[in-house]
Amino acid sequence: MSNMSEFKLPEISADARPEFTDSASCAAWLAELPLVNVAPSQIRLLDQLQELNRFNLPSAERLEVLEALRGPVYFVQTEQIKKLANKPLPLTQVERGIFGQVVALWRELLIGYERCLDGAGADQRESQTALICQRGLDCVASTMFDHCRVHHTFPAACWSALHQLYRRVDESGEAATAVGDSVKKIDVSCAEVYVRALLFIVADPNEQQQKQLMQICGWLENWAQQVPVRRSAPEDKSLPPLLVDFSAATGAYREADAGGRSASRWLDIGELARTLKKCVVLLRKGEPPASLGLGEDCTMPGVEQLLVLLFRLWCEGKNARAQARRSVNAKAKVCSTLASMHFHISGGKTFRQPGRATELTRRERDEIATFGHTSMRLEDAFVDGGGYATEDWLLQEESLSGMRIVRPAASSGGRYTHIQLIGVRPADAKNFLVGVARWIRTDEKDDLQIGVRIIPGVPRAVAVRPTGINAQAEKFVPALYCPALAALSSPACLILPPGWYRPKRVLEVYSDSSELLLLSGVIERGSDFDRVAIEPAH
Repeated sequence: MSNMSEFKLPEISADARPEFTDSASCAAWLAELPLVNVAPSQIRLLDQLQELNRFNLPSAERLEVLEALRGPVYFVQTEQIKKLANKPLPLTQVERGIFGQVVALWRELLIGYERCLDGAGADQRESQTALICQRGLDCVASTMFDHCRVHHTFPAACWSALHQLYRRVDESGEAATAVGDSVKKIDVSCAEVYVRALLFIVADPNEQQQKQLMQICGWLENWAQQVPVRRSAPEDKSLPPLLVDFSAATGAYREADAGGRSASRWLDIGELARTLKKCVVLLRKGEPPASLGLGEDCTMPGVEQLLVLLFRLWCEGKNARAQARRSVNAKAKVCSTLASMHFHISGGKTFRQPGRATELTRRERDEIATFGHTSMRLEDAFVDGGGYATEDWLLQEESLSGMRIVRPAASSGGRYTHIQLIGVRPADAKNFLVGVARWIRTDEKDDLQIGVRIIPGVPRAVAVRPTGINAQAEKFVPALYCPALAALSSPACLILPPGWYRPKRVLEVYSDSSELLLLSGVIERGSDFDRVAIEPAH
């Protein structure tokens, strides 16, 4: 098998000195490996695979060694990637180092299996081809999945590797042959691993949080076998099939989005569509998610919403975006806390308790006597010191309801996560727009990219505090008010700090004057805010 540029086989070297050269010595070495110390064990496994991949070894013996190493490798990889899941982006230098080790270890394990294929003779048993290709495909799929876990763009060469390994086993006629996977304790075919990787990326992983990513991955282990890989287009034309071009470093696509690609294979998603429809119907009838094999940790309505989204993406080819975005190239200012947004939306006024007269300090009295007003230099110093600092970003796409913004790796700024409140002011705008980080990722240059969904309405800075007999001593806190927009069916709402919503809670809301508003329902809960519907309190 020829090797793509990202996974070129290293030269065999007489200088290679692995600590084991057969399955027996490998077993002895593993017996001494302290897997409880995950990070050092990962480094030792990586070092030995690098040496082994440059060492001249018969393919059969190399395969036995790799099979012995595979369990420990998967263990340390799983433990290390757990440290990075749910981390805000961009990763810290230490976190990037951990992730780099994870990627490197997957690459070396893949190279090992590729070398088994490269050195195999013509008399290699077909069952061995299926096993080796399944292991290689799983290495690539795991690499892609771990990139998605940390929301980092994976190299395009992953697609080349995935297609090349599948084509190799497909040409042998063993793509659908199930082989035992001792690590995952299942029998799985190369076709299933291939389909699993393709569908996982079609599911827009950058938009999914960790729980949803794990759910999709688990479901695909059961559903991938329902999606046959065909050499010609499926006869059923009711749903648009997914296509694959072996020569393109891209994933599955639909005919309408071919863009010059030529289909090598078709994914028949008919049976999968029926499974998804059945699950949704039964969930709506009250069937527990666990009884449908969806997992013990699935709850309504979230699981139903995710299944509907997956049906649209996998079976209908419909993107969730309602409006087309246009490309732009402009600068933008960004702020990332509710307090900072309140400051900038209010015209640069530091938040103070409303309606409370305060005695002037001697400094303020002197400034009024001299200048006729108090100086803003202390507030300016606070802002300049980072109190309400804005960040420099680039606006690259926009629509009526959203935008894509990019912060180059060289630019400083905060860290971001999914469903986080974010304020954006394009260079040609007077006011900040308030939105939510719908998707987030870092790319191959370590630039941070965020897809922002704009919250409808021009936000207004307000102050809120609880009411009631037990809340008389409560202070006001910053919040944002967004008016109703009938054209977008968007109700009037408040954007509050997280945890502030209580059913039928009444808040005192102060802007130019004070009024009482009833919290009538939750519109959305983010990682750092609650957006709630409001109505006048009677």
